Amino acid sequence: MYNSNGYLWKMLLFITVATVPVAIVSFWLLSHDYIRIGHVALLIGAAILPAFVLFTKLMREMQAVAFRMERAAIMSPLEGDDRSTLREGLLPLDNVLLTMEQYRRVLQHMLREAQSRQDEASLLFDMLPDPVLVLGNKRRIRRSNVSANQFFSVEEMEGDLTRFIRHPALLKAIDTAYEGREPDSRIEFTISDVVPRHVAAYIVNLKDESSEGLRLIVTLHDLTASRRMQQMRVDFVANVSHELRTPLAILIGALETLMGPARNDLEAHKRFFTMMQAQSLRMSQLIDDLLSLSQIEVNEHSRPSDRVDLGKVLCGVSSLIKAKAVNLDKALVLDLPEEPVFVTGDFDQLTQVFTNLVDNALKYSFEKSEVRVEVRPNGREARVAVIDEGEGIAEEHLSRLTERFYRVDSDRSRKLGGTGLGLAIVKHIVSRHRGHLEIDSVVGKGSRFTVRLPLSAE
Repeated sequence: MYNSNGYLWKMLLFITVATVPVAIVSFWLLSHDYIRIGHVALLIGAAILPAFVLFTKLMREMQAVAFRMERAAIMSPLEGDDRSTLREGLLPLDNVLLTMEQYRRVLQHMLREAQSRQDEASLLFDMLPDPVLVLGNKRRIRRSNVSANQFFSVEEMEGDLTRFIRHPALLKAIDTAYEGREPDSRIEFTISDVVPRHVAAYIVNLKDESSEGLRLIVTLHDLTASRRMQQMRVDFVANVSHELRTPLAILIGALETLMGPARNDLEAHKRFFTMMQAQSLRMSQLIDDLLSLSQIEVNEHSRPSDRVDLGKVLCGVSSLIKAKAVNLDKALVLDLPEEPVFVTGDFDQLTQVFTNLVDNALKYSFEKSEVRVEVRPNGREARVAVIDEGEGIAEEHLSRLTERFYRVDSDRSRKLGGTGLGLAIVKHIVSRHRGHLEIDSVVGKGSRFTVRLPLSAE
């Protein structure tokens, strides 16, 4: 620094300013013969030397101030200084540094308060139950809360909004808000997914762009559960009315007979009571299956998160249904890999899936045949196949097997105690697990029901 041209020019300017008054007075005295020319040079030289020393001293102290101000950004400006040396200079460094320390403490307190409020605001933002997106210019996502990240199954939402939502009505409303006009207060639309989701969106315009470039707040409210509840009520009434008509008609007919012509016929009483018990049990099973299916449908959009060992599930199913296989004189064989196979799912619901499939296989397979359950990991998924040796299913029926109350042979299904809901329950549980159900069948040889489920991460 001392060798730079800027420093030399500043020093010359300072010395010149300091010696000019002395030079003026010396030349005035010389002009009136009060002193000689030698004395003029001596006086000017006497002024130059203190000016040089003073300038050097001031520059050093200014350097010290600059150094301490730089250090104040990361630590106290007085920390590490010898207080006694601070008072020896020409400048009031002690007072300056003490003032800096006070301002530093005030600013630190203000920053801590601001950070605390920001953390509280972020916490409240993430605690909101509905997905919330904050948009900047050109539909760019600037912030998203935890609910939004979970809703779209990503760690963090960023980039253009159309990466996640492309519905024309919502995009049009957002563009309207950008133009400064009031959008519709509520926009309803459907997001296509494995399970379609019904959503209502609300848009708030921040009017003036904030310092961080934030423009709009988009709140999404998931209507899927409520819509499913509404549809469930309608379907429940329609299905129950249809399926309960036959057993109720049989019960009414039996009661009328018992109260009329067969009032005193004990043999008829026994026969009709047995019939009424069978129809009552059928209605009870039907209602249980309907309630189970309704509950599964309500939660179908919410994917389970537990880590489930398929081997334990299938061993449990085998224990539950082994006695039935023995009574039917059929063999139930489990073919499991040596290493455990884990999937992401719900243990009880997966048990229900494979219980239904194995039970169907036992019902519709040939006498003294074998029902085989195979588990195979395949890439990122596990495949569980339930294979029977039976009459098989004609191809025209395969696409409709998972519809509610659809039966290939209605009379035989009812005789075997089926409600027509087993495969519908299987389909919706597998869908909730983000899996797939495949059905292959050859008439006269048997059927193969394969459930594909995503493997669980380690």
